[in-house]
Amino acid sequence: MDWMDVRTLAEGQPQAASQSEPWLAGLNAPQRQACEHVQGPLLILAGPGSGKTRVITTRIAHLVTDCGTRPEEILALTFTNKAAKEMRERVARLLGDVSGMWVSTFHAMCARILRRDIEVLPGYTRNFTIYDTADKRQLIKNVVKELGFDAKRFRPPALASWISADKNRNPDRDGWTIDPEGGIDDEVLARVGARYQERMRENNALDFDDLLLLTLELFELHPGVRDAYAYRFRQVMVDEYQDTNRVQYRLVRHLASHYGNLAVCGDPDQSIYGWRGADVSNILDFEQDYPNAQVVRLEQNYRSTGAILEGASGLIDHNAQRKAKALWSEGERGEAIQLIQCGDEEDEARELALRCKGLHRQGIAWSDIAVFYRMNFMQRAIESSLRLSGVPYQVVGGLEFYARREIKDLMAWLCLLVNPRDDGAFLRVVNVPSRGVGEKSLAGLVEWARARGMPLVQAAASEEARATLRGRAKKGLAEFSALLEALDPYRDGGAGEALDAVLETIDAERWFAELDDGDGLVDRESNVEELRSHAHEYDRLHPKGRVPGFLQDVALISDVDGLDEGSEQVKLMTLHSSKGLEFPHVFIVGLEEELLPHGRALEEDPEHGLEEERRLLYVGMTRAQRGLCLSYATQRRFFGDDRWQRPSRFLEEIPPTAIEGGELLEKEAEEDMLGAFDAASSGHALAVGMRVRHGHFGMGTILQLVGSGPNARATVEFRGHGTKQLLLAYAGLEPQP
Repeated sequence: MDWMDVRTLAEGQPQAASQSEPWLAGLNAPQRQACEHVQGPLLILAGPGSGKTRVITTRIAHLVTDCGTRPEEILALTFTNKAAKEMRERVARLLGDVSGMWVSTFHAMCARILRRDIEVLPGYTRNFTIYDTADKRQLIKNVVKELGFDAKRFRPPALASWISADKNRNPDRDGWTIDPEGGIDDEVLARVGARYQERMRENNALDFDDLLLLTLELFELHPGVRDAYAYRFRQVMVDEYQDTNRVQYRLVRHLASHYGNLAVCGDPDQSIYGWRGADVSNILDFEQDYPNAQVVRLEQNYRSTGAILEGASGLIDHNAQRKAKALWSEGERGEAIQLIQCGDEEDEARELALRCKGLHRQGIAWSDIAVFYRMNFMQRAIESSLRLSGVPYQVVGGLEFYARREIKDLMAWLCLLVNPRDDGAFLRVVNVPSRGVGEKSLAGLVEWARARGMPLVQAAASEEARATLRGRAKKGLAEFSALLEALDPYRDGGAGEALDAVLETIDAERWFAELDDGDGLVDRESNVEELRSHAHEYDRLHPKGRVPGFLQDVALISDVDGLDEGSEQVKLMTLHSSKGLEFPHVFIVGLEEELLPHGRALEEDPEHGLEEERRLLYVGMTRAQRGLCLSYATQRRFFGDDRWQRPSRFLEEIPPTAIEGGELLEKEAEEDMLGAFDAASSGHALAVGMRVRHGHFGMGTILQLVGSGPNARATVEFRGHGTKQLLLAYAGLEPQP
């Protein structure tokens, strides 16, 4: 639809409501109340398993069918491609054609807006590239090297996290936020951040944060553009509102500014993304921001047994930052939550495999079982045990396929075809397949191009630039430029056609031969065929998307998008990845202090860190439908050290009537009280208050010593690492003068 017609379309008033469709009759009273609220702001507080997706989709159907709202006047936002796809499919089942309706993630919506309007912002064009996490880190690595800093000290992943956090924390910044007394590190951060953004603009590239920030900048610097969208969308709905950051909060306010019909759905108890900028106050303060808001609480749970709900509710009641609600269910009480104590991570993994096999023998499908953990490193022992036990499993992570070398290479070719300013894509494929352009020649080309302010594609095509090179590099750049010129006709075509042209033009057989690393587990040709199939399927489903749309679709893939729900495999994933999913049987491993709650979360944000960690466990527990098993180990290996572990404080917060195995915690507490430190039997001449050195954590001070013999352990406070509990037999603590 032409944007000059947007305001005319939006000015039409809703038609008189017709008799409600029969689907409203199947809702409970609060669900129906939420669906029938049409005018003004609405806050839906939706507990886990309370049918919020059904409410959102039924509300959309009610708006269109009963209230005369046009599909193209509705904007529905969520956070994952999986959730957006499910929402879109459900609405389509109710209404039929919903092609004009915007149902998408925040990032996809912003990319769509910027594809149309970004050129009013200086320095960007509509054919921008979206950099994923790997692309971003590679550019930062290049910047660190370019500025002459130590890449081992200033690691790209850490710098990428800092850049992202600063962007989201300070969306109106004129520069980077640094501590004036912070010293050289802050200066490095500021210089890397500034140069990174400079290179991104030169590459006509946006990272995920830029998609949001530039859309906000577009709305605030160009009110006419903002108003066009605000006039278009009569109804704005946001799912998982507790996960919005301040930039998303401001975007939503802009989009709902004309009509004021903003409906948000969420649960403060499931806000688990504070570490990436989510601000739980957005939902907690909704009634303050919109004083005339109607509030509806969805408290009836349709997912979990009574025992699981009792345990999860008892846990989350310990949080102060929340809006009280009472989850209840008409379903069965079910079995109590199981708690098991294990010796170490290997013992825990073996127990997990045995219990998975036991469930399977009872007729439970492998795909009905899920295992959650707090940190990715915990995955190793679990995978090893499941593999040895013959239990099929899938590690959920949507980025794995697209992170493969051959896939990244082909995607870079397509990026360069659409956006010739993308120097990152150029550097990736200039030698794909090899054409003799070495690092020294590339460095010379980069220097020549930077001095003239031109992209590397243009420099490679310049005879003047190639004249500065010798031998194979000179010829190789000429060949590369000729290949790009041959591919140019496919720039505006379908993604499948363009990909086929790339494979034919670059001599795929030679490229595959160069990629052959002797690893029989990696079938690169099959991976490329899978990518081709995906590209051609994308063209079939999105004929107007073409290459830019396909690139955008792939760039916005999230971890959970890799979940194959139909596969007969046990699902392994982090607790963060589990959000929005549900399984009949759930195992949560590693319920230990320093892991859950995670030590770093408590150190970095003592005020809110504990509550977010508690919410994370609450999210994991409420994914379970019929069975929930929690486990912890008394020892676990960290960074090469075997450490004595204490059960998580959260286990004591679960009501004893809901959990079986709680007596283990009482035994642990009793042992801790009685286990005085015996220096002689432990073989360590240590004392409370002594300064010690640890091989990984560095200098620290002993706060507590307990136990005897091989069970003796120390609590040590380390500078920069916080408080750690270490098993003395393995810690290797060295007393310091």
